[in-house]
Amino acid sequence: MGIIQAGRVEIAYETSGSGEAGVVILIRGQGTQLIHWPESFYEAFSTRGFRTIRFDNRDTGLSGKFDHIADQELETLKRRIATGEEIDPPYTVDDMALDVIALMDGLYIDSAHIAGISMGGFIAQLLAAKYPSRVLSMTSIMSGSGPVDSTLIDALWAVRRSREMFIQEWVEYVRQFGSKKYFEGDDYSRRIAAAAFDRCYSPDGANRQLLAIFSRKNTRALVRTISVPTLVVHGAGDLLIPPARGKETADLIPGATFKLIDGMGHDIPPGLGKLLAENVLAHIRSTTNHTA
Repeated sequence: MGIIQAGRVEIAYETSGSGEAGVVILIRGQGTQLIHWPESFYEAFSTRGFRTIRFDNRDTGLSGKFDHIADQELETLKRRIATGEEIDPPYTVDDMALDVIALMDGLYIDSAHIAGISMGGFIAQLLAAKYPSRVLSMTSIMSGSGPVDSTLIDALWAVRRSREMFIQEWVEYVRQFGSKKYFEGDDYSRRIAAAAFDRCYSPDGANRQLLAIFSRKNTRALVRTISVPTLVVHGAGDLLIPPARGKETADLIPGATFKLIDGMGHDIPPGLGKLLAENVLAHIRSTTNHTA
């Protein structure tokens, strides 16, 4: 594992693969860590000659935290968002996109294929729209493009839990929102949740990321400007972000391809990893062939 200083925050990352075929950067969703990527997904790129980079977004995992903004200050910002007010969040999704640019600069990467899930899809879209010269292709997975309903923030807000309760909540989340066709069982969910808790438990960090998500503005207008080759992937069984949100994103981006995967929910279990990676790799190959 390595650490890159990205402006005022450190970003923790891991790499695999030779890089002979290029670079693929994977961006996680809100509140999750690089260890949540299943090996079946990221190694599919590495074994095809890509240098695959996974990293912890700011405020998660081993990356830097903004803990000076916490507790009652966060609660106040949450209440203001829930009532429809605009806020000045601790940081924005644009700042998180700049973390990726800083990571690329620190690793001497001029351009890369970008793939992000959920919140990571928001970040990937921003990168494609604002920094197209750095993005060879973009894949937005289980994400949307429009603003998030402000009334949902209470339901998504993280509350500090014991280790046991945190693990049980993750088990229940996977049961409700996970990929039913590729379900690995509760024991697998418990192992992943335990590893995440022990590596870094930061509910305030997850909530600061939520504030960034709920504070996004003019998202659809920006997404319409994306010109890099784009694939939008969504699960037909996604109960957290409906497939229609993914289809809307694809419709907004000129020339984008939309792929709906049966049995996929709002997670990437190991049994789904290779199939999902093959879809992204096919998109990457199509852009490479077109360029050639």
